[in-house]
Amino acid sequence: MASSSHLSGSPSAPLTLNRYFMELHNLQQRGEIKYTEDIQSAGPVNARTWSCFITAVSVGPAYNQACVRETFWHNADQKQAAKDGAAKQVLLNIGFNGAVH
Repeated sequence: MASSSHLSGSPSAPLTLNRYFMELHNLQQRGEIKYTEDIQSAGPVNARTWSCFITAVSVGPAYNQACVRETFWHNADQKQAAKDGAAKQVLLNIGFNGAVH
């Protein structure tokens, strides 16, 4: 899995797996989305399950306004995987069409 945050693709290009949370964070830094994030863990230390909940507070006019105030979540055995999974759901639902590298 590559670690670059370079964005490429066309409006019809599907999202590709890598650092979805990083791309979501970059969109927030550019003022295109505002969101809140809640990370929780459960289970024994040697078998944690991580849950990430991301709520879209606002999105720019180029994105799906119906997603505002919606919460998206993902569970995984690693914290970063939970964050990336929830961020992927946000990006897909707001209509973000870039490819995350």
